[in-house]
Amino acid sequence: MAAADQNAVLIEVLNGLLAQWTAPGFTTAVAAREGVVLDPAALTLLSILNNAGAQRPSALSERMVTGASNISKITARLEASGLIRRTPDPQDSRASLIALTDAGERAGQALRRSGNSLVDQLLEGWDAQDRSDLVRLLGRFEAETQRVAAALRDAPRP
Repeated sequence: MAAADQNAVLIEVLNGLLAQWTAPGFTTAVAAREGVVLDPAALTLLSILNNAGAQRPSALSERMVTGASNISKITARLEASGLIRRTPDPQDSRASLIALTDAGERAGQALRRSGNSLVDQLLEGWDAQDRSDLVRLLGRFEAETQRVAAALRDAPRP
């Protein structure tokens, strides 16, 4: 298969994966298998905090590619659910950090379990070498994506 044809197939596969993995019904159903019942945006924010620790709202906004007002709405829902709390930023007393509460940490652990269970289900029947190759190649693809994205961001605009 020619490189251009491989590229077209790769783009089609990636678009299909992104559509499925970001579909609200998919993310909420996967999380619900471990008892985490939240809307998709709250699941994303919970996942970010679970993986990266406390964050400023501006950092969450950047990671989630959304505006500050949307982050405020999501954090308000999670705060009302007792899953997050606001704490003063030790580096800047004018700023706050969004952090998981103990209940939020338990929900984050359950979310991680649901993700692990999903991956186990998806890769059922794959041998160890295939799993290892997938992880290695996806890591390489992600690193190249980040490198090219940085170059595009830094490129002079016409």
